[in-house]
Amino acid sequence: MNSTVKKLFSAGTFSLSSVFFAFGLAWVLLYHIDFSYGRWHDLGGIGTAIEKYAPQNYYRSGFAETTKAQRESLFQQISYSVHHGAVGLETIMYSVPGHPTQTLLTADEVGHLTDVAILVNKVEWLVIFGALGWFAMAVHYYRGRIRPPSVLNQCLALLILMVVFVVILLVIGPTKVFSQMHEWVFPPGHPWFFYYQQSLMSTMMWAPVLFGWIAFEWAVLTLMFFGVLQFVANRLLHRFLASPQP
Repeated sequence: MNSTVKKLFSAGTFSLSSVFFAFGLAWVLLYHIDFSYGRWHDLGGIGTAIEKYAPQNYYRSGFAETTKAQRESLFQQISYSVHHGAVGLETIMYSVPGHPTQTLLTADEVGHLTDVAILVNKVEWLVIFGALGWFAMAVHYYRGRIRPPSVLNQCLALLILMVVFVVILLVIGPTKVFSQMHEWVFPPGHPWFFYYQQSLMSTMMWAPVLFGWIAFEWAVLTLMFFGVLQFVANRLLHRFLASPQP
């Protein structure tokens, strides 16, 4: 393997590891701010969608009368359960005056969110490997006294990849992409599509609209964390490499 190929392979490995690491850091931040559900509730049209579709639900009543604070709490409970092995999904409840206290989720919705929890666990391992890869490459550059690829070139490469992804998403259509991804990642025969009239989960998230907003926010944060990781790596390694070897 000649030096050019080695450099390309090293740069690609470092960049990809950085992306996965940044991807995970962005997800952790979004999780701790409940994926900005409150913001998208007001600015993304979710509140209006709930007012329109919740009264049409076949199985639950009164959800349109819940407050924004209740909806934020319910979303937070779902998010927490999905990130902790799907524990407690069956016991998420809501209550409004004039209606009995009701469970939020149907059995099929609990099953779907359990599948989501399994998927999240798998993605967490991917992020862990990305973080380990990033540290391993940083050590490799340090021990070999090799300068890592420039921050600008890596950020530009990532930005180009993200632009290509967004263009493909817009050309194919977010809804079609959303459906195809579900067919790829979830077990055959497990329900994952729910009409608003059947599902308060879909209604309160205005699926897939909320997921589009989250994907946008996630992409921006991933790019920011990617830049930070590259900046840190370059500054630290530049300092170490500039110092005399022991």
